[in-house]
Amino acid sequence: MAGNKDPNNVWEYNPSKGAAILFTILWLITSTYHFVQMIQHRKWYCWVLVMGCTWEFVGFALRILSIDNPTSVALFAPQLTFIVLAPIWIAAFDYMSLGRLINVFLPSKRCLGLSARRITLLFVGGDIFSFIVQLSGSMFLTGNNPSPHDFKLGTNILIGGQCLQLLLFSIFIVMSIRFEINYKAEFGNVGKERWVAFMRVLNVSCVCICIRSIFRIAEFASTYPGPLVTHEVAFYVLDAVMMLFAVWGFHLVHPGKVLVGEESSFRAERKRRKMQERDTSTSAVELSSV
Repeated sequence: MAGNKDPNNVWEYNPSKGAAILFTILWLITSTYHFVQMIQHRKWYCWVLVMGCTWEFVGFALRILSIDNPTSVALFAPQLTFIVLAPIWIAAFDYMSLGRLINVFLPSKRCLGLSARRITLLFVGGDIFSFIVQLSGSMFLTGNNPSPHDFKLGTNILIGGQCLQLLLFSIFIVMSIRFEINYKAEFGNVGKERWVAFMRVLNVSCVCICIRSIFRIAEFASTYPGPLVTHEVAFYVLDAVMMLFAVWGFHLVHPGKVLVGEESSFRAERKRRKMQERDTSTSAVELSSV
């Protein structure tokens, strides 16, 4: 714990190097495998998931170096930043996947009055804003010898970013439930097996990220250094393990197996629509010239 003899030690406990090495290896494996699956299934939007896993890998690799150099803020700060911000990429992947599910499986391509594309843009836009907020907060916390004012300000900003993430996930849950209700109203249980396993993996991913966000809010909101800051086991159980669970399910039920066809890509669908509009206008010109 924080009773280190060296007052310059940046750690509030004696961190486990073995645990850091284990999770570095696990994140390297899952990052590589997700990259391979992205290429295999040609699901290019999965680069967001690969990025989140890669940030986790980099964060834990830097954690090993920071453990070996416990007085180095230059190593401690980036490892904390990468690990704190990596889940935002994974959350963005969840949002993008839900939008594509709506676009592929609902005839109206709408949910709660919003088009699938607009739903994706709103969620991802909110996620990007949350990323900027949390990055700003982490910069206050990880600066060289931050003042008590800067530390408090950075903590409050990070809490705000985490609360925004929880709000987005609350709306995500409502949207997911509504998707299932709309599908059942259209088709009953016919064809549900095509997407239900992927939806459950999305649900698990969402719950894991929510648990991790609640942990981070409690950690940052507690009086420093609180019990969640001074006990490493809390970090591994409520953050590191939760984030692995949030991404591992997609290895088993990859979106490439579920989101198939032109409608699974907003870009391809937009290109097709433009070609149809061009063909229609060409036909109209030809008819007017007859």
